[in-house]
Amino acid sequence: MRDDRSKCEKWTGHVPEGVERERLAATLGAVLRSLRAAYGVGTRPLARRSTVARSTIQRLEAGQRRPRRSVLAALAYGLDPGRVQELTEALCAAAGPSLRDDTAGGLRRRERRLADARRAVKWEAWRIWQDAENAKQQAFHLTTTVLAKLPLDPMKERMTHADLDRGFDQLAALEAVSARSDRLFAYRDALMRDLSRPRHPLEVNILDWHTARRRARGG
Repeated sequence: MRDDRSKCEKWTGHVPEGVERERLAATLGAVLRSLRAAYGVGTRPLARRSTVARSTIQRLEAGQRRPRRSVLAALAYGLDPGRVQELTEALCAAAGPSLRDDTAGGLRRRERRLADARRAVKWEAWRIWQDAENAKQQAFHLTTTVLAKLPLDPMKERMTHADLDRGFDQLAALEAVSARSDRLFAYRDALMRDLSRPRHPLEVNILDWHTARRRARGG
């Protein structure tokens, strides 16, 4: 019971009431919403880019949470990695006297979450590259298979109906293989474009919907 009470007291220390809540919503909340709108970033992608929980972002915008500088710095990084210092100062100024001091444990957790996110992005980038390489290899293999089977002899003398049927079947099979090869090359190109497109450092893992659909269809 004592532990539950201490946790409740600790949490209530983070939650503003009355006038303070209204002020935070009108200052920090308004600034954060304005920055998100300027960068075209929703709360969900911002949470992914900053490693700050979406619920925390929503509470900050509603004035329901007293922020720490490390959290605002993480949000600044999520908005624009090239303007972290500038955006952090703007958010801290908006928070005003409600800004809380960072703790050593909180800073360690923030750094750990950022490191985990960076590792996940590196893994996803490798997986995209591997998918692209596999698609390229499959496409080359199918293309060479098609080229190896192309020399047909439609002028063969005394072709029977069975010979003609086999020829048409072979042509249909070659067309199917060629079409699959084309799809694989397109899939590979789409993957490489997705990987090379400028992105936020923590958002390489967000594939375009058409690329995801190609992956689901196996190219």
